[in-house]
Amino acid sequence: MPSTFETQLFFSRPFLSKRQIQRAHKNTISDYRNYNQKKLAVFKFLSDLCVQLKFPRKTLETAVYFYQRYHLFNRFETELCYTVATSCLTLSCKEVETIKKANEICTLSLHLRNVVKINTEILENFKKRVFQIELRILESCSFDYRVNNYVHIDEYVIKIGRELSFDYKLCKLAWLIAYDALKLETVLVIPQHSIALAILRIAYELLDNKNWSSKRYSLFESDENSVNEAYFDILNFYINFFDLCDLQHHLPEGVPPVSIDRFMVLKKNAGPEFGLQQVTDHELDADPYITISRENTVQERRYVLSMDLINGESNSVHSTKQV
Repeated sequence: MPSTFETQLFFSRPFLSKRQIQRAHKNTISDYRNYNQKKLAVFKFLSDLCVQLKFPRKTLETAVYFYQRYHLFNRFETELCYTVATSCLTLSCKEVETIKKANEICTLSLHLRNVVKINTEILENFKKRVFQIELRILESCSFDYRVNNYVHIDEYVIKIGRELSFDYKLCKLAWLIAYDALKLETVLVIPQHSIALAILRIAYELLDNKNWSSKRYSLFESDENSVNEAYFDILNFYINFFDLCDLQHHLPEGVPPVSIDRFMVLKKNAGPEFGLQQVTDHELDADPYITISRENTVQERRYVLSMDLINGESNSVHSTKQV
């Protein structure tokens, strides 16, 4: 019998800074270019699944969030990425209550991957792998259900657009931009309501409206740095990866064509790029949540929602040692 009991205690963080994400990826991703290429392929795969299963946008958004969180703490393996994606979708259905039978989701997943002969054994083995991965996805999110339990980006776009008295054309344009935004790591960094505000600003400016006011951010419990972080992320995506965007092919009626130049003009008019304050190298290296690998050899790993619980337990351990 071992004389010691190894345990890890972490403070849950549903959102991380870009530097924290990069640091976490050092433990899990060896070829970042390959990961990004596969991530876009997985996004299309999940989108096709959601369309054929008639899921709302919130199911796709939650699945994409789960997929990206998973690879913060679990090694990226090319041959497993579609299995992980399927697991993310089954879990997303439970999270946002768009319930489908696992058999239906897994069968369609195999069909989309060109598995021709699907018998009971193949389906059951695939389902078993999908369900095994679910627990690791939940742990990568620290078993924290606060992020995807309420309102999602597309819903915020409509609700906030209505509050600001924006017309149908602007809100539909923003709703389409929101689909492209799901391809970015921004969903790991910024809460949904702030992303929605950034998207509404882009749609507002694409329609040649002037004098967007940042004063309205406080009305929706956001702030200028958070909205700007998402705003410049999305603009940079359209400027650097315009060919990968879906917006160019699905513009609402009456909206002029968009181009790289159009987004470059928006970025120029916005002034110097700024957003959230990044953590320092010292803070990164001293952060066990980011730097410690999630090894299965640890006997117990717990996640809490309050730093008071961590500080209290730490003080208790130190007191015990002194005695």
